[in-house]
Amino acid sequence: MKKHSLLRGAINFSVGTGISRILGLLREIVFAHFFGAGIAMDAFRVAFRIPNLLRDVLAEGTLTPAFVPMFADYHANKDKKATTEFVSLILGTMLLITGAITLISIIFAPWLVKLVAYGFQGEKFLLTVKLTRILFPFLIFITVSALVMGVLNFFNHFFTTGIASCWFDVAIIGLGVALAPQFGITSIAIGALIGGALQLVSQFPQLRKEGYLVRPKFKFTPEVKKVLLLMMPIAIGYSAMKINTIINTLIASFLQDGVIAWLEYAFRIMWVPVGVLGVALANVALPSAAKNLSGEHRKEFTKTMRTAFKYGVLCSIASTVLIWVLAHPVCKLLYQHGKFTPTDTINTALALQAYAIGIPGLILARILATGFYALKETKTPMIASFVTVGVNVIFALILVKIIGFTGIPWASSISNSVNALWLGVLLLKRLNVK
Repeated sequence: MKKHSLLRGAINFSVGTGISRILGLLREIVFAHFFGAGIAMDAFRVAFRIPNLLRDVLAEGTLTPAFVPMFADYHANKDKKATTEFVSLILGTMLLITGAITLISIIFAPWLVKLVAYGFQGEKFLLTVKLTRILFPFLIFITVSALVMGVLNFFNHFFTTGIASCWFDVAIIGLGVALAPQFGITSIAIGALIGGALQLVSQFPQLRKEGYLVRPKFKFTPEVKKVLLLMMPIAIGYSAMKINTIINTLIASFLQDGVIAWLEYAFRIMWVPVGVLGVALANVALPSAAKNLSGEHRKEFTKTMRTAFKYGVLCSIASTVLIWVLAHPVCKLLYQHGKFTPTDTINTALALQAYAIGIPGLILARILATGFYALKETKTPMIASFVTVGVNVIFALILVKIIGFTGIPWASSISNSVNALWLGVLLLKRLNVK
């Protein structure tokens, strides 16, 4: 992919995603206004985090990078009928997997909540279990949406896939403003579930135009097995990385009320540049790199990765500096109203500054992992993930005792930086770049 093509695709995706991130911040403002940083918001954060962890393991983080290189091979070497058949088989397989996981998780929700937030007791625990059961079908919608996104990104519909997540935020904001005073935090959970369905359906028109709005087929073929085998190391790697989130939440659950909410409010601001820039570059680079490799254009693949990496470095450093400097005023402007107090603002800003240091690591690790996925080499990012989990655990346990709750985001930033460095060195060796 030429530099201007990569940049154009990234801009299209970023515009769509950027709108979604703005709505995401508005969503957080609604949260802060109606619920502040108390028990209800802590319960919702944990309840949503449980299916969201599986989302990363099964959806964008795993299914998309395993599916797109295979789809590129089919598109380049087989006819349309065989390619649509392949999409139908993967769709059916993912519906079966996510449906089974959702049913089991709803039944065993109390044990899942204990696993992620063992420190929750009494009313807080029961509310979290209730919200977890409401939210879990979200996993089905978002996993199928990731498959759709992979197809559309291959055909350069980056704006469509980028803006699709806006519907998630629109549903939460709408139901939150309309129903939160009467139904409390439950209205937010229902809004999130409806938003996940809307995010999927909003991509159907473009999918139909490309001829890939297909019915699921339930058959375990060699092609399905190959995608699942490619997914497995990615899923294990993502699971390892998500252990960081579980450990961080577990540690935070033993601290004072509000810590989980402060960390999540800060994380949402930090995630704006990562979601707009890092995810955009990775999502644009993956189908391009896969096309290069399916056509045996090895040099073009290397150029694509170099270009994405350069843009990632420039954008991530600028983002880190801006967020570090503006952390407190941004948190005050966005959140300090309603039940969100000045103390909440101070603590959220401290967490945000710590998270900001990890932005380059997050963005560059996503881009670098894309290179391995395009090569259908999924084990290397998995191994790197295990290394960074160890780094996070060590630093989280040490830093929380020294500097309190901000030790959690500092540990996360350190581990993300280690991940990017590890992947960078290994990809350079893989490509024989000096």
